[in-house]
Amino acid sequence: MTYSINPLIQRLETLLADGFSVAEGSLEANVRRLGNDLPDDLRDELLNLAHRSTETGVGETDPLELAFLCGQAYERLENLLRNRLAADIAFRAPDGVLPPELEDKDLAALSRFIRLRDHVLRTVADYTLKFLLVSAILLFIGLSLGLI
Repeated sequence: MTYSINPLIQRLETLLADGFSVAEGSLEANVRRLGNDLPDDLRDELLNLAHRSTETGVGETDPLELAFLCGQAYERLENLLRNRLAADIAFRAPDGVLPPELEDKDLAALSRFIRLRDHVLRTVADYTLKFLLVSAILLFIGLSLGLI
């Protein structure tokens, strides 16, 4: 069973090595090497997957469950890397020079602002769509009754 699981773990190891520029190694070693660069819950999830992939014996986990968990971890890790890249691109000056490195608290505040902005834009778009639909229905009713 470990033969079918190894490619999933190797895929996570490769993503960690490429995305964070760490030397290729085992999943557990790379996660421990990165330390606080990963969110706590993602780091714990990756360490748990590393331990599960090396388990053997009667208590071995279901391969489908492990594949699902590896897929989830891969998506979360990929999203983290994309967000970091987007933040890096967003903070480039027009002349291409990077500004000073932001602290984690500043990045967290920026993340909260972006989440709030997206929520507000979704809410405004939702109410705008509802207003347009109600207006169209009232126009149709007015035309059909000859009021307009």
